[in-house]
Amino acid sequence: MAFVNKPNFAVSVTPKGTLAEANNDNQEMIVIHENVRKSLGGSGEITGNDNTIDGGWVDGVNTAITSNNGSHGITFDAAVNLLYIKHTGLLFGTTTACADADTIQIKHDTDTIAELKSGEAIVLPRPSALVLTFASGSAHVGVEVCCIGT
Repeated sequence: MAFVNKPNFAVSVTPKGTLAEANNDNQEMIVIHENVRKSLGGSGEITGNDNTIDGGWVDGVNTAITSNNGSHGITFDAAVNLLYIKHTGLLFGTTTACADADTIQIKHDTDTIAELKSGEAIVLPRPSALVLTFASGSAHVGVEVCCIGT
């Protein structure tokens, strides 16, 4: 029997804003943005026949890579089904929690396509063949990567 990758993914965004306090009317409160008026989201499932998992995973444990890898980055081809990248919240190689300024910048060439703070993650379904690199906002932090199908 052949092994088939079937990763599921989902995204949810709630566009919120802060309503300022109005004396004798209301206290400051967080509300859903007036123009959007709802949460946004979507989900999907990818089916791929390549059962490869890359990114430092062995027996359910991930070995993080550094956010200061410069040109070393992640290289993948068109056979990749899904790419998951997460800021571990820890300084690289330690159990020390990151400060707010310790971010991960995800770059393609010289363009920063995303910046992740502690605990944030991004999923790229069916990315095209390219090379992504990481940079650090301040100190070097741990990056958890899972590349499904390679």
